[in-house]
Amino acid sequence: MWHLIGLLSYSRTTIGYSADHMKSLQMLGLGKTELAETDEPEPVDDLVVVKIMSSMICGTERTAFNAKRALKNVGGAGHEAAGIIFKTDKAQKVKEGDRVSIYPTTFENCHQCPACHEGEWLHCGNPRPKRSPMGTHTQYMLVPEYLCLPIPDDLSFDTCAMIDDCIGTAYKAIKRLNVTAGDIVLITGTGPIGAAANIICKFFNATTIAVDINDYRLQQIASCGADFTFNADKDRVLENIKEITDNQGADVAIDCSGMDVAQVQCLNAARSFGRVAFLGIKSEQTSIRVLQQFILKELTVIGSWASTPPQHFEIINLIQQGMPVDQLITHRFGMSEAPIAFEKFFAGDAVKVAINPWDL
Repeated sequence: MWHLIGLLSYSRTTIGYSADHMKSLQMLGLGKTELAETDEPEPVDDLVVVKIMSSMICGTERTAFNAKRALKNVGGAGHEAAGIIFKTDKAQKVKEGDRVSIYPTTFENCHQCPACHEGEWLHCGNPRPKRSPMGTHTQYMLVPEYLCLPIPDDLSFDTCAMIDDCIGTAYKAIKRLNVTAGDIVLITGTGPIGAAANIICKFFNATTIAVDINDYRLQQIASCGADFTFNADKDRVLENIKEITDNQGADVAIDCSGMDVAQVQCLNAARSFGRVAFLGIKSEQTSIRVLQQFILKELTVIGSWASTPPQHFEIINLIQQGMPVDQLITHRFGMSEAPIAFEKFFAGDAVKVAINPWDL
């Protein structure tokens, strides 16, 4: 869920670098990336060095990858990762050798405001500039220790890299919508977050209806248990939903595409007193008619994005109970194959793509 690469501000904390070198991925814009050799970071105070074992591509990286001009000195590529604490300085919450995932944020928290106390770190009232501009598409990353969340030995790094962004974004919305067994859930947009929403809803014994215009992703979500799939360009979606729901409409509708047409479709497809969530962040324009489409239907409509640190542990518990989130990963690439990985992902020919920084 993170973007604006290159537009972030950073504090003036002095970052140390060792004489050793590592490989890092840099975004060049114009659909290009570069595998650069950079200095390996050194820990300082509570900033720890994490050896990245798995890093995921997110749709919000499209901004930098497809920039219409060449980009220079753009670091910070990637924000979904898991790895091992490699070096520490004055850290108190983690130690070398710990397995962790990295909570994704574009700033550092004050830890004092009501939002921070409630675990809603992304709503911090007094955010501080990041002390390290590094992203996760790298071999070693400098991270504040509090952003390193523990992961169990029985889960893979690929699985854990998805917990706090892709899976977490879907999970938080589903939890807020109180999806339960027997609910009929419409999911528009079958990219990574929509696919994660389907897996979570199915694990909660809900019936899912998935809608997209990408046949490949519709096939993938069907293989992950979606009960019904429809192509919005080819099928009469609302008519089919009415037939499935005995003319009542969906109990829950979740838009993961960010497209205005899909958001409107969710409102139209939801039953009276239904629950709707908007997760997608692509479109800023809307043709929603507030009175007709959700006031008169008495809908509960929420916006939702990203999970909280406490939900990290809830998701781990669900995975350990058998929630099959590994089905989200359709492709794995070494970091040297990043151009192919990004092209395939942004062409819609993949769902979740994992990058191994050590496969060069």
